Amino acid sequence: MLLEEDETATYLWVAATVLRKHQRPLRARELVNYGLEDGLFSDRELSRTPQKSMQARLSMDILADPSGSRFVRTSRGQFYLRELLAGLAHDSNTTKNEFPIPLREYTAIRRLAPPPSENVLVVSRENYQEILTFQGIGLGDAGNVQALLKRDRTEYILRTKAETLDDHKQFVTYTLIQHQSKVLSFRRGNYNRAASFLRGARCIGFGGHVTDADYTLFSYSDLGIRENAAREINEELMLPLGRPNIDPGKLEFLGVLNDDSSDVGRRHVAIVLRYWVEDFEQWKSVTKGEGSINQLRWLDLGAEPVNLSEFEYWSQICVKVYFPNYLITSPSYRVVRKAIFRKPHITCVVGAIGSGKSITTKALVDYGGYCQVNSGQILAGLIGLPPVPQTARAQFQQAAESFIQSDQGPKRLALALAEQVRHANSDRIVIDGIRHPETLAELRKAIELPVAVVFVYTPPDVAHGMYIQRENYSDRDISFREFIARYSALVESQVAYMLGEADVVLYNWVGYEQYRNVTVRMMKDIGVLND
Repeated sequence: MLLEEDETATYLWVAATVLRKHQRPLRARELVNYGLEDGLFSDRELSRTPQKSMQARLSMDILADPSGSRFVRTSRGQFYLRELLAGLAHDSNTTKNEFPIPLREYTAIRRLAPPPSENVLVVSRENYQEILTFQGIGLGDAGNVQALLKRDRTEYILRTKAETLDDHKQFVTYTLIQHQSKVLSFRRGNYNRAASFLRGARCIGFGGHVTDADYTLFSYSDLGIRENAAREINEELMLPLGRPNIDPGKLEFLGVLNDDSSDVGRRHVAIVLRYWVEDFEQWKSVTKGEGSINQLRWLDLGAEPVNLSEFEYWSQICVKVYFPNYLITSPSYRVVRKAIFRKPHITCVVGAIGSGKSITTKALVDYGGYCQVNSGQILAGLIGLPPVPQTARAQFQQAAESFIQSDQGPKRLALALAEQVRHANSDRIVIDGIRHPETLAELRKAIELPVAVVFVYTPPDVAHGMYIQRENYSDRDISFREFIARYSALVESQVAYMLGEADVVLYNWVGYEQYRNVTVRMMKDIGVLND
């Protein structure tokens, strides 16, 4: 019974956290996907149908106390927070049909116990900002890593609290298990979301959050980092003769992985370690020790070059730094659905700043006969500003975020896009630059044509290089830190959520010329390349 209560509390906490962030009613599947995307479920193993579990727990919470639950239904299958609905209900600009469920008055919201949580090791921004000045791998060997691992710089706080703090980073371990040129890899989680599949969720780092349980008399010198790494491996893997029983002293510090390109990255810092396997006869038959580890496989880097598109981003970073001679870095693509491109349609090209959206859009226009609708120009008209680069990007982003968060913002933009599509009078339309899932959803409601999504995935370091190569831009000398501030601006923060909507994913590792060529190959594959 305790396990069920713990799981219920976790689902409800994730739902509340996601709803506060997105400020709109969401379905159970969206709550789970956004919660996973933001790392809120983190190391917990989910059921095989977490969206059903989320739906059931929210429904039971509302049923148990219809007027006191902090959750409400806004329509069939959609949930929202009562406190946020109350604010919207008193907004004179909200249409009465936008949230059809009436707001019931209540005297107090029932306070649910927060999900059970461990105390995790964190470092505040004031204590890391002069050290973590890099994106990717830095600090190098153990001596430099220790500069970050000082007791007077760090503290332990509840993990549920840490997940809500943007000015603290949680320490996690990320251990590479290696034997000669072979590296152990896996896929994490038994809920195979489309987004994870499209990213290629293979991982070469084993580990988890560093907690106060890892900090003992014997692990004082590194605040329990190696103790945690050894414990995580011992829990996650099985050898033919039992648990690996890793000796923490045999773990080698490689460096620190700092990733400020995503919400999850900004809340975490990874200590990268390596464990050299000596008895490979035992380790070659390694199996998983817990349900969240799947598809264990030794990668022989000497025999099979690594395609980065198969790996999640932190593993991509590690492969590029520690195994650069085994890389395949040429652009590639993955087609999920072709049928939508065989009839009149709209293609939305989405991706982060500097990803290569403009190159993809131009190729569709030049070689596929598409008619272009520029969402940035239409949005500029709606917010009353010239588009970038006539308006400074930071100023435009701030105005765009205010607009998209306003009542009916996504719907107004979608209707304006739909109007331009109708005026184009073409059976092939390409729209570039949509940044919010709700705008995409509203566009699908507003237009009769099917809407396909081409997602351009480009690592932040490559995106930075492409950004500064753009013509007619005055900020070509922009530093990576300055670029990341724009890359991760609030108005850009939901782009990644559209990966799960993608019909095609383009992976861009190297820059302009090769990427343009692979875009043309992709067009030929899906049947939209004109003769």
